[in-house]
Amino acid sequence: MTHIVIKNVGPIKNVEFDLNKINVFMGPQSSGKSTIAKIISYCSWYEKNYILSAKPLKNFYDELLEFHNLEDAYFSNESYIEYNSRNCHIVFCGSDKGNVKIEATFDADNVFKNEKIEYIPAERNIVAIPGIGEYNKGHNNILGFLYEWFDAKREKKNATKFALPLKSLGDISYYYTQEDDADHLVLSDGKEIRLQHSSSGLISTTPLIVVFDHIINGIYLKKRIKSPFEIVNLIAKLDSYDDDAKKRFQNLLNKMGENQALINNLKEKMEKLAINGDATTMKSLEELEKSIRHLQRDISNEMGIDADYNYSKVIIEEPESNLFPNTQQELVYYMLSTLNNSSREHQLVLTTHSPYILFSLNNCMMGGLVKDNIPEEEQKTFDSCQAWIDPKKVSIYEIHEGSLKSIQDEDGIIEDNYLNKAYKENSAEYLSLLNYFEDEE
Repeated sequence: MTHIVIKNVGPIKNVEFDLNKINVFMGPQSSGKSTIAKIISYCSWYEKNYILSAKPLKNFYDELLEFHNLEDAYFSNESYIEYNSRNCHIVFCGSDKGNVKIEATFDADNVFKNEKIEYIPAERNIVAIPGIGEYNKGHNNILGFLYEWFDAKREKKNATKFALPLKSLGDISYYYTQEDDADHLVLSDGKEIRLQHSSSGLISTTPLIVVFDHIINGIYLKKRIKSPFEIVNLIAKLDSYDDDAKKRFQNLLNKMGENQALINNLKEKMEKLAINGDATTMKSLEELEKSIRHLQRDISNEMGIDADYNYSKVIIEEPESNLFPNTQQELVYYMLSTLNNSSREHQLVLTTHSPYILFSLNNCMMGGLVKDNIPEEEQKTFDSCQAWIDPKKVSIYEIHEGSLKSIQDEDGIIEDNYLNKAYKENSAEYLSLLNYFEDEE
């Protein structure tokens, strides 16, 4: 389990927590929810790139500020970030912004399992701006989300209509047309509108759901030869290993080089013939590319790296944006049921200031706690049944004055006094005013 410490960064004074399967940070605006989420995202990214890349990484501090739109004013000499996972230990001190201490341990007995990290910002409705596909300025989490959105919607081109799973939004499907770079919504009556002309709830939620489905399901549907972003160059990475290790990998590297030479040769023949390739040639190419994938996997595993994506870590800011309470509930049920239906150990991080997100999570955790006591035929009568989860897999924190407080009881359920307090604070003024109400009847 990954352990994180953050001190004196923005509104955060001192927080310390372990990352769970589901992680929720609750608090008012400007309390530091997004600061925590951004540091979780960035340290996870920095770890994987330190391990997978053969090239030196950029300055930890500068890259954190640039990618996550943080200000230098958030930091001081007393700022401190510590990230300690199974494979990596990162320590950043504000008094030495030019350096970060990082140690990584991975080998055949302690393999690093690569993860897909996706930060879904509160500004996700930017996708509805006309011509946004041409936007490529800067290097930040918004642009990172846009790139993922472009990849995700290509899975849902033309005839591949994607039914939005939140029925309170309406019986609506989404699809994308590449020729005019347009996002379409098909309404329950069969009529179509562009996403940019739809309601604020659809504009905010459609990209969230489409990208979420892509990150949790879509990217695992096909294998591919690893991208440079994941492993820049296996041979270059091996330069950091001792001679004995290099000898162990040499045969595999030679085979991979031979296969790549054959692939290049076959592709050259196809180009000269100006054809797409006959069935025999195409089959040879597929077999060689499959062989390279296996060889890359074998080399990576020997090095202590499983570079194929093993699971996803999705960080979502304010999933409740522009949504009515019952739609917020549906969204929580959808996300947790999607995670439950996956065999992969995905992780989810949410920042929120909506009590309805908490109420919905509480239903899921209570269901997970009592499901064995409910007859199977009755379980299906609960809207949350597919989203029921063991409370031990969920961590819910309230941020108050720069510190974290767990709001779960010993069973993992949200404490009654916390929910009662939220209700009383909301209704106190109404009850006071009620004393002055005179019923004419």
